[in-house]
This record gives sequence, C-alpha cells and structure tokens, in this order.
Amino acid sequence: MSRLIVKNLPLSITEEKLRSTFSSKGNITDLQLKYNKDGKFRGFAFLGFKSEEEAESAMNYFHATYIGAAKINVQKCADLGENINNKKEFKKPKVDSEKETKSKKKAKKEATSILDKYKDDAKFQDFLRIHKRNAESWTNESIIEVATLYKEENKDKSEDDSEKNDKENQTGDDTDVNSNKKKPKKEKDYFHVKLSNLPYKFKKKEVKLFLNPLKPPSIRMPPKNHGIAYVGFWTEKERNQALNKHKSLWEGHQIFVAKYEKKDGGSQPAGGGGGSGGKENAKWKEQEAGVADTETVGESGRIFVRNLSYTVTEDDLREMFEKFGPLTEVNLPIDKMTRRSKGFAFITFVMPEHAVQAFSQLDGSTYQGRLMHLIPGKSRDDDDENHEAEGSNYKKKKALKEKKEAGLSHNWNSLFLGGSAVADLMSEKYSVDKADVVLGDAGGGKSAAVRLALGETQIIQETKKYLEAEGVKLEAFDRPPQKRSKSVIIAKNLPAHTPSSEIRDLFARFGVLGRVLLPPGGITAVIEFAEPGEARAAFTNLAYTRFHSTPLYLEWAPEDTFSTPFNQESSSGPSEQPKPESKPEEDIPIDNDETPEANSTLFVKNLNFDTTDQGLADHFSKCGKIYSCNVATKKDGKTGSKLSMGFGFVTYMLKSCAEKALKELQHSRLDEHALELKRSNRALDNTETNTRKERKEGAPSCKILVRNVAFQATKQEITEIFKTYGELTAVRLPRKMSGTGSHRGFAFVDYATKADAKKAMAELSGSTHLYGRRLVLEWAEQEESLDELRKRTADQFNAGSKSAGKRTKFEMAASGKGGDEVDDD
Repeated sequence: MSRLIVKNLPLSITEEKLRSTFSSKGNITDLQLKYNKDGKFRGFAFLGFKSEEEAESAMNYFHATYIGAAKINVQKCADLGENINNKKEFKKPKVDSEKETKSKKKAKKEATSILDKYKDDAKFQDFLRIHKRNAESWTNESIIEVATLYKEENKDKSEDDSEKNDKENQTGDDTDVNSNKKKPKKEKDYFHVKLSNLPYKFKKKEVKLFLNPLKPPSIRMPPKNHGIAYVGFWTEKERNQALNKHKSLWEGHQIFVAKYEKKDGGSQPAGGGGGSGGKENAKWKEQEAGVADTETVGESGRIFVRNLSYTVTEDDLREMFEKFGPLTEVNLPIDKMTRRSKGFAFITFVMPEHAVQAFSQLDGSTYQGRLMHLIPGKSRDDDDENHEAEGSNYKKKKALKEKKEAGLSHNWNSLFLGGSAVADLMSEKYSVDKADVVLGDAGGGKSAAVRLALGETQIIQETKKYLEAEGVKLEAFDRPPQKRSKSVIIAKNLPAHTPSSEIRDLFARFGVLGRVLLPPGGITAVIEFAEPGEARAAFTNLAYTRFHSTPLYLEWAPEDTFSTPFNQESSSGPSEQPKPESKPEEDIPIDNDETPEANSTLFVKNLNFDTTDQGLADHFSKCGKIYSCNVATKKDGKTGSKLSMGFGFVTYMLKSCAEKALKELQHSRLDEHALELKRSNRALDNTETNTRKERKEGAPSCKILVRNVAFQATKQEITEIFKTYGELTAVRLPRKMSGTGSHRGFAFVDYATKADAKKAMAELSGSTHLYGRRLVLEWAEQEESLDELRKRTADQFNAGSKSAGKRTKFEMAASGKGGDEVDDD
C-alpha cells in the first residue's frame, strides 16, 4: 500500500509544510488535507507515495513523532471499498476512567432489568436470537440496543393494527380482502441484475464464482425457469461492476447480464418526489439516457483510467494491465505545457474478458499513492462510412482504407524511395535532363528501369552511411524487427531536397521533437518524439496525407534504432550536408566465414587432464591452419567447475593438413602424455549436416537467388544490374511451361568470385526496385559436383545394406570385395 493517513495533525498545518516534511522519504504523488463543511480542518490528511517502499519508509520514520506540539499517528490506508474489521482504532480514546466505570455500571443495571422484564416473553427471546451479533457473549450495550428496537417494532405494529381496525369498521365485510392486502414490511432495497442464458444445471455456487470478486447478498434462481437468475447488490457501484461481465463466457455459454428493475419501482432511489429532487432525478435520467447505447467493458474491452499520478508513464501502465491479458493500446495524454501526464489514460485489451477482470480488480485500488477510478471507455467513433457516403468514388475509398491500415507492418519497407525523387537526384548529379533519365535510351544501352534501380541503390548506400554516422544502428533495418519503437517514425516518399525545417514544422505540431535526421537528397527522414503519445498522434494524423505532390508514407522504426539515447544539448538541428566518405570498397570482408573442408577433423585421445584448448591448438598448429580446437569437458557435480574428459577434437581448414598431422603427430607427447589420433567420423557427419543447414539458411557462395522479379523484366536488364558489381558467369531466368510466355518471377545469378557476389548482396539487398517491385536476394544452394554425387550415392547404398537384418554379415563381406574393385576403377 503506497497511501498513508496521517492523524492528530496540528490545526495550523499547511499543505506546503506537510509536503516538505514527508518529501524527504520519497516522491509524493498526492496530498489532501481534510476539512468539514464549514471549512474547519479535521486534523488528518492523506499522503500518496510513488512506491510502497517509500510509503513504508515514511510510516516507520514519522510514526509517533511530533509536528509542533502534536504527536502524529501514521498508518496505511485501506483501498476503496475494503472492509475494515477492526474499527476500534478509529474510536477516540477514553480519558476519564471514573465516567467509564459509572457508564458501565449503569448499562449493566439497565440490561439486567430488561432481561428480567422480558424473561417470559417468547417473542422477545426470538427477537434476541435473530439479532445476535456475537456467538460467544452479549454486551450490555447490545442488549439495550436490541430492546429499544423491539419496543419500536411493537409500537409500529400496534399502530398498524389500530389503523386496520378503523378501516374494517368503515368498509365492512366487503373490504376485508382489501384490508388484508396491507403493504408488507419494507424490505432492504437491493440493486438487481438479471443473468440469462445460464447452463441448465447452474447453481448459486457457480453464480458466485462467475461474479467473483463481487459478493452479492441476494441470489434468487426460479425453480421452474432454468437458465436465469436474479442477483442483488448493496450498492449501485457493485451492480455496475457486475454489468461489465455482460457477454462473458462460462463453460462455452455466453452469459448475458442486464439491469433489472422491479415493476413496483423497488430498485429506484427513494426521495424522488417533486421540487428540486425531481429536477435532480430528471438530470440523472438525461445522463442515463445519454450513455444508454454505449458499450460496456465486456463488449468493447476499453477502459478509461483516471486519478493517475502525474509522473506515471505508459510503460508503468502497460506493466500493470498486462498481468490480466494482452493489450492493443495504451494511450496516456501528455500536457503540452508541463510535459507531464494529464492524470488519465485509455487502456484497450485484445480480449474483452481480460478487460472485465482488470476492471473488477483495479477499480478503487491504490497505484503510486493515488486511488484509481476505472470507468468503461467509449469506443472510437469511426466516421469512415459517412466519408464514403459523401465521396463515393473509388479513389477516396482507397485513401481511407490505406490511412486506416497505416499502422499495420506487413506493407512496410524501411528504405523505400520514390521513383520520381530518384530520377530528380540522378538528373541533378549527372547534369542531365530528368526526361533522359526516365525515357532516354542512351547511357550504355541501359534501360530506364535499370538506371533507376542502380540510382536507387546508390542513394540507399549514401543514406546508410549518413545514418550510421548519426548513431543509427543499421543492423536494426537489415533484419525483421521483433519490436517497434513507440517514439521514432520513419517518413518516406518525400520529394527530392526536402528541407529539414519543413519536416520539423510538419511534425512539431503534435509534440516536442528530439532528433530529426534527413540524409543527403532529403527523400527519407527519421523523426524522434519525446513522448510516445505525441508520436502516435502524429502518425495517425499524417499517415497517407498529401505532402507537396506525393502521399506521405510513415512507418514505426525498430525499437533499437538509435545506439545512444537522445541528448538535449546535442540537438542543434539536423545537418543536410553529407558526412565525410566512409571506408573504401576494399574494406568489405571477403573470407571471414570460410568453412573447413570435409574429412579435416581429428579425434585426439589420452589427453592430460590439465591440457587446455590453447595448449592443444599450439601443439597441432605445426601442421597447418586450424579452424577449431577444443577439449571435451564435463561439469563437476560438487564444485560446479568444468573437468577435462581426456579427449578432444581438432579441425583443420584443409584435409591435407589433417592427414599430415595424422602421420607426424601420432603418439607425440603433450604434457607428458602420448597422444592417440584418428579421424572423427561423428564430427564429419555433424559438419556435413551443419553445412547443409548453413546453405539452406544462406551460406555465402558464388550464386545468388533473386526473387520477386517483375514479369516484364528481361534477362538483359538483370545482367546489366548485377554485372556492375563484378564478372558474371551465368544469368538464368527459368521460364514457365512452353506456350505460356514469360519467366516464373525469379532468377539465378552466378559470379566468378565469392567476393563479387558478397559485394552485390551487400549493395542490392537493401531496397532496390525494378519496375516497382523490390528485388529479394538470397544465397542459392550450391549444386553438387560429380564426386559429391558419387559419394552421397555410396553412403546411401551402404546405409541400406546395414539395415538388411540377418543377412548383414554376408552382404558386408561381399560388398567389401566389390568395394575394393570399384575403388580401383
């Protein structure tokens, strides 16, 4: 509990003094001094801290201390609606012991006289038994209280009987029936709801479980009418919480919860007569009629949370509400002047059932020192249908659909560049007309599509270099992001040479901006907001809007876009000048991921238990370059340290090096142990399977698979694009069956060297488009050579012969002879 109550405060205390006193123990989120109707201070106050630890520390430190001449009492507060069993703490202490003893004697004397008076009264004894409060003993005060109630009830009954007799005398025998229909004794007024569509064998126990944590005092299930139940609650708030469970599921049944009003108006609030009371009731009826058609939490899954701390963040709310289920939205509005929370938020759940559970448990609870108040949130008003009715043409409908789906990530391309902007930049860079770039046939026989694709690739590389120099992680854009940022937006499809001031003015209308990066050419921008709510508002309002002559494409950047957090001092505005040229092309790594040859792994036995990986590597490095070297270890069950198992594996890059080590280092001594070497068949099988997996996942090779090729693209155009990065040996566009015409939408490109293939993969795999379609590059699986095909066939044949059952020995003996003859051939 992060909320405290401070009692016995001096009457001259002020809010500022109390805040300064308690703020030494933590961040105070709420402080309330309580006054009566006349404006007189009542001597106590409520304090809220951001965390329970701070509240606990403040209570332990300040309890029973003095403020001025008053000794204060600091205790934890109870949540709203929580039952307080021990109410004696709140009673004023009794000072005068003599008065106390006199009152006790007087109460005892009066109680004994009452018991003697009604000793033979059976009705009083029954009345006493019904009103019994404690099973162990009665107090004198409780006996006196019950006796007074008994007297008042007998008095009311006597008055009713006299009225009844008067009416009987006036109306005679004909009105005997009507006189017997006297109004019954007024029962307690409950706030009722009606449950319908219940399972057939639904009992009161299941009703209580369904309405948990609510505890209804009245549950009535008609015996002859299965499937419905009437439940009564003490307060209207509990009834509203029960209504939030409307359309909730229970064992496959969707249970409906509706407000139930008695026909005699029993559940209506009393005092609704004329005068000012009637006007107030009319106002309440108008308000109820205004929200009559709104959805409940069980239907919309949306909650409006108010009375939040001004220091709360969206991450805090998400952490608290995600305990009940996955969320689709957490919207915390920020005040533009104070740059703090406005004290309320909107929470939307994926499943409405989770929203009902959160609503029932968190309403009235304490969070960061303040009592949260949850009410059903109104669903967003979608005016798309009205807009479609006004503009019924296809273009407007498509624009509305695109704007509505702007937040979906399936159609995002982080480094997308508009074709017109690319043509503008190319015409400016090479001092030619834009028409020649787009429509001209000159330029070494390259088509306009090829020139635009190569120009787009060059601009993307310049953009990457600029972003990397500004602290952007390019690795975040190379892989599909698992999480998206909530405050960083990528703006795409901008016109060429868009000034940074225009982008800043466009987005600054929605909140405070952090970094605004505009690479050379000004056709893509990265905008960082200070608050996620403001970034969300900008994204919603600006997505697919017209910016100059083109639609504005927006995308949420990956979560780890920037390597360093935003620093206010370093934000002197974005620079449009390109940074100094980065590394030359020779710095591209070529053979970092070389793989060892087959049959290049040795199994080493009889190792000293003190031999390490480095010692083993130094011993075997005499025979050639080592790919990997390790000593097999196991974990000690007692100490947890790693112990050598006495053997290890050594893998060379070349097969010849392994054969040389097998001859020269056999029985050589290492750490006073003679080593035993042999080929490792198990390691060979593992390396073969690993290389197959690497090839499937994309091991670098000389062949590249190009997917998503436009059907109007030709082999010549594919060749012109890829030969820019090195010498090609083959380009293939597999075609469809004869008679269908065009190719199948993918191509294979073979380079002479692996270095050229890596260079093309690094340059073209960003966001290169050909005829409006993005080229998707993957490493192609290498074709098997003739020797590899023979070896694989032989392995399959030997594996089949070993599984032949009882004839295994004969077939192996025969195959051994035959195998020698085949090897000789």
